[in-house]
Amino acid sequence: MPELVLASVVLIWSSTFVITKDAMTVFTPFSYLFARFLMILLLAFTVLSIQSVSRGFRTMWAIERRDLPRFVCAGVLAYTLYQLGFTVGIDNTSTFASSVLISTAPLFTLALAVLIGERHPKGAWIGMSIALAGVVIFLFDSGAGGSTLYGNLLSIGAAMAMATFWIVSRPLVARYPATTVSAFTTLFGTIPLLILGWSDAATQDWGALETRHWLMLAYMAIFPIYLVYIANNWVIAKLGVTATGANLSVPVVSGILAVVILDESLSPLKIVGAAIVLAGLILIQRSRLRATAIPTVTSGITDTSDGTKPV
Repeated sequence: MPELVLASVVLIWSSTFVITKDAMTVFTPFSYLFARFLMILLLAFTVLSIQSVSRGFRTMWAIERRDLPRFVCAGVLAYTLYQLGFTVGIDNTSTFASSVLISTAPLFTLALAVLIGERHPKGAWIGMSIALAGVVIFLFDSGAGGSTLYGNLLSIGAAMAMATFWIVSRPLVARYPATTVSAFTTLFGTIPLLILGWSDAATQDWGALETRHWLMLAYMAIFPIYLVYIANNWVIAKLGVTATGANLSVPVVSGILAVVILDESLSPLKIVGAAIVLAGLILIQRSRLRATAIPTVTSGITDTSDGTKPV
């Protein structure tokens, strides 16, 4: 069962790239973000309110004043900047390019962690060098298969925003319930999206949307954000943190789905670049897991910088 659930997690995360790319045929990036995150915001606080009944409203809703700037910063990084880079990026590049470049977030996490004084094994640095070489090859082939340099750079920007979020949010995850962190970071990150998307949302012909378009929005609001994270945490509890390595297959599955469903083409150079990127990311993860295996078991703390992301 854990293996089946893990496969479902990978499939759902992979499908978000294809669904978002398809949604751009009827939505503008900003009207899509407006509708999707309005749903997500309502869902986040509904879940928070339900959990507050059993766990206490003071426990679930109280935020210390000193942590408020960090909540705001985390929300803007994970939901405003990441989602703008992801959605506008995929509107201007291929599904495969978006999924590969966003998967490079652990590279930037590694670099940021070093800046705050963390040490990493030599293997992680070798992996980083390999992955960066793959990114260069990938960007060099911009223009092939529906990929553009502009969209690719936005996708890398999204990866950088998510990497910074992982660093910024660590103290929050340690001090507050996960539902509280999720709800309030969603709130602070969604407000700018609603402001930016208001104009496009006002001109969007909502009446012309088909049932499948509304189902797209509902799927993207519920599955990648909540159900997948619950499932992913359950798999980690059953199989250990090494199970997160399966997340590195998301670009591969996304690429296959894009070819089958959206008829996208993959150039040979992009396939080579993607393979090099993934090889580097795998080496980074293996090196870090080996280095942190003992501390992770003894402290009970799970490293969140494993490539998972709120898409």
